[in-house]
Amino acid sequence: VSFGYLGDDEPCCGESALSLGHEPFFKDLMQTAGDRFRQHAVSRMITISPHCFDAFKNYLPADLKEIDVLHYSQYLAQLVTEERLCFNSDSIGRVAFHDPCYLARRHDDRSSARIALDAAPGVELVEMAHHGLETICCGGGGGRMWLETAPDERFADIRIGEAIEAGADFLITACPFCLACLEDSQNTLKEGKLRVLDLAEVLRMVLSEGH
Repeated sequence: VSFGYLGDDEPCCGESALSLGHEPFFKDLMQTAGDRFRQHAVSRMITISPHCFDAFKNYLPADLKEIDVLHYSQYLAQLVTEERLCFNSDSIGRVAFHDPCYLARRHDDRSSARIALDAAPGVELVEMAHHGLETICCGGGGGRMWLETAPDERFADIRIGEAIEAGADFLITACPFCLACLEDSQNTLKEGKLRVLDLAEVLRMVLSEGH
């Protein structure tokens, strides 16, 4: 895969400002982003965060609507489908996938991450009580990443419990907000041997050398 990145020139998507209701600031950030993408002649964009994916997918200036915006789980699913990723047969164990809200509900994508996980040998996908459209927010969306939540009200604590109940060895997600919240809950609760990882980390564990 040939790719580039903008480094220090990479603009903020501004989605957090939009979620918190600061629309003028969001528009300024999106205009700055548009200027950078024009400068670098960007035609395709892979985002790590579902929130960035949503912002750039829906709010880029009109003349940049042709940019192909993908969340990285969608791109990984494409690579798997095209047989461009080769995996070894290392045994990983049971994994539960936590659907980020902005993928599962806002963009109706509940399959990309599962396509990638299903293709990885040694990975057994198990589902938690709430998954897909019924996923539970990690507690970091809608600006809540910057708010304090009482310990007995944290959504991420519920997710840790559901992953353990499903018999998962790993709780996987594909959003930086979700990852931070779930890791924090697991480190606080110290429940069992459950590990919280990003989707890409799991696939890297079974990726064959040279791919």
